[in-house]
Amino acid sequence: MTGHLGCWVSDLADGQLDAASAERAFEHVAGCARCADELEAARAARRALAAARDVAPDPGLTERLLALSASIPPAAGDPLRGSGRADRWDSPHTWEPLLTGDLSGRRRRQRLRRVSMVGAGGVGVLGLLLVALGQGPVVTPDPSRSAALTLLASVGPGAMSGDDALVWLDANGWAAPTRLPEGYEITAVHVVTTSGTTPEVEVDLSGPDGAVVVRQRPGRLSGDARATLPVPGHDVQVLSSDPWHVAWQAGETAVELTADAPRDEVAALVASFPGGGYDAGVLPQLSRGWSTVTGALLQP
Repeated sequence: MTGHLGCWVSDLADGQLDAASAERAFEHVAGCARCADELEAARAARRALAAARDVAPDPGLTERLLALSASIPPAAGDPLRGSGRADRWDSPHTWEPLLTGDLSGRRRRQRLRRVSMVGAGGVGVLGLLLVALGQGPVVTPDPSRSAALTLLASVGPGAMSGDDALVWLDANGWAAPTRLPEGYEITAVHVVTTSGTTPEVEVDLSGPDGAVVVRQRPGRLSGDARATLPVPGHDVQVLSSDPWHVAWQAGETAVELTADAPRDEVAALVASFPGGGYDAGVLPQLSRGWSTVTGALLQP
């Protein structure tokens, strides 16, 4: 493949290319920074749309928006915030001498107050919107044994493996292992879409006890699992132990690992990947919301 992917970027992000074309495209992306950036931007836009669709607004959002709207002074001819009064004396107003002092200075101060109030109301609405967009979807893994067995049985060749796969995972914001246990290596990386248009990444590994599948999805991991697996720096939920199917949060990504291996090796595999909880604070939500908006606006 020569040149750049061009319109293929959208087809590759949507999973619309056949296996041979997708493999050639991923090979090109692995060595082309420009196409890698365009592919990541396309995936970010699709994650943003999926996250925005799943956001449930806060019950008090309507009341806050109405309160903000009420704080903005009415403008001439505005049917939504107009006073609705005719030119008559409905209610008494505080008397002030209209023919004394600097009338032009008074008008300037009134205009400045109105502009500042409108600006404050607009910033408040934008902040609420960014917080809503930055909440992120909730990821609920399938805890059934059949789902784990199906994942292990579906392992197949991919376009990237080894060090190339590590570089690609890190460059595209996915959780990449820092040091795999001895005898394990990455054999394939697949980009799949199983929940609407939200992209997911599947990392296949091979080891002494067979295949290992690591699936990653953007969002917050639900806390439905009852059992846990002690791994330093990770809050690991055990979904199944025959075969092992565990899940944990790695920043803004929910990670699942499926393996038919001893417990100690599963813990070592988990430890090789990043951990860390999902930050649901106001500032991180504003940052994620802003990234969602700017990512959607930058799309052609």
